Amino acid sequence: MTRLMTVRHHGPMHDRKICDGEVTTITTGGATEVFVRCAPFASGTSKNGCRRQTQAIYESLAQLLEEVGASLDHVVIEKAYFRNIVADFEDFEQIRCEAYRQRGIVGEQLPATTYLQQPPCRAGQDIELQAYALVPDAEGRARVTSLPTPYDRVGMKLLQVGKGRHLYISNISGYEAGDERPDDFRKQSDRMFDQALQMLGDLGTTFPNVVRTWIYLSDIDRDYGTLNTSRNEFFKREKVNRLPASTGIGGGLFPGGNQCTFDLYTLLNPEIAEIEIMTTPTLNEAAEYGASFSRGMRMTLPEKTYLFISGTASVDEVGATVHVGDVRLQIERMLLNIRELLRPHGANWTDLAHAVTYLKSADYLPIYQEILAKWGVSSIPHTIVEANVCRPELLCEMEAVAIIPTEK
Repeated sequence: MTRLMTVRHHGPMHDRKICDGEVTTITTGGATEVFVRCAPFASGTSKNGCRRQTQAIYESLAQLLEEVGASLDHVVIEKAYFRNIVADFEDFEQIRCEAYRQRGIVGEQLPATTYLQQPPCRAGQDIELQAYALVPDAEGRARVTSLPTPYDRVGMKLLQVGKGRHLYISNISGYEAGDERPDDFRKQSDRMFDQALQMLGDLGTTFPNVVRTWIYLSDIDRDYGTLNTSRNEFFKREKVNRLPASTGIGGGLFPGGNQCTFDLYTLLNPEIAEIEIMTTPTLNEAAEYGASFSRGMRMTLPEKTYLFISGTASVDEVGATVHVGDVRLQIERMLLNIRELLRPHGANWTDLAHAVTYLKSADYLPIYQEILAKWGVSSIPHTIVEANVCRPELLCEMEAVAIIPTEK
C-alpha cells in the first residue's frame, strides 16, 4: 500500500482551561481535513451558562484550529448539540455569528450548521460543537464555494478537493420560506425529500447519487414508521437503488414546529470514485425490515477512501433488537457491528476521523466510557448525546466516519 495520506489524532484537550475536546487531521496531496469536537467544561446549565459556554467553544475552536495550521476561515460544517434549543438558540447564534464576523465571514459564507436539541451527556454542558474544516495546501488545490439557497437556514457547500467535487447540504426541512408550515409529519417528510431533490437537480445531479444522509425527527417514537413510508416511496419514485448510508435519530429541531430535517452528502462527479455498499454478517440489510438505508458506504477516491458508518445499534443478523433492557450488552453489540463493518476494508478504531453516539439516557455515560476504553476507542472527536433511537427498546446508537489510504 502506498501511503499518500497522513492521519493525526491530536486530542484530548484536557490541558486547556475552558474546553474539552479532540481533533483529527487527515492530510493528502491537496488539502488537510480537520475534524474537531469542542465542549466547554461545566459552568452550570442556565441561560448565562450557555452564553459563557458558547464563547468558550469559539475561543477554543479558534485556538485549536490555529494549532493545526487552520483558522475559523476554514470551517465548512458545524453541528451544534443543545440541552435547551428553545431557550439558548438566539444567544448561541449571536455569539457564533460574531465570532465569524470578526474574521469577515457573514451570510452564506458562514459554515453550514445543523442545530439539534440532543443534550450532551457530559454533566454541566449546555452545548457541544462538532466542526469540520478544510485547509488547502500551498498550491491551493482545494477550495470551498458557498452556494445560495432559497430556503431558511439551509446551508450548501461545494468542496473542490483534487478532482473531487463534494456537496454538503444541511438543515433541509419540510417547508419552504414564506409558506405555511404543514403540521402533518408525512407532508413535512415528503416536502423535505422533494426540496433536496430540487437543490440537487439545480446542480446537475440526482438523489440516486447521494452517499450519506442524516435524518432528525422531533418525535421518532411516533414518526419513524411514517418516515420510512415517505422515504421508501420517494426512493422508489426516484429509482434510488443504491441506498445511502444514513442515520435516523430523535432530536429537538429549530424553529419550533419542524418535525423532521435532514443533511446530505454526495459526490457531484461520482465517475472519479468507486462507491459500494458496506455489509457485515453480523447485520442484515435494513431494507429487509422496511428502512431504506445501507449499513455503510465505502467511497474510494484516488487519494483516500472514506468509510461512512450508518447509525448502528444493538441489532443482529436477522434485524432483531438483541439484549433488550441490558445497556452494557447493547453497547457491546453496537461496537461489534461497527468493528465488523470496518474489518473487511482493512480499517479499525484508529482509522476513525470522528464519531457521534446517541444514548437513550445520559446515565449510561460512565458504562459507555468504560467499554470504549476496553475496546480502544479513544482520542477522536467523539460527541456523546442523549437521544431517542429508532426503536423504543434500543438504548444506544453510534455513527462514524473512517478514512484510510487508497490502495495503489
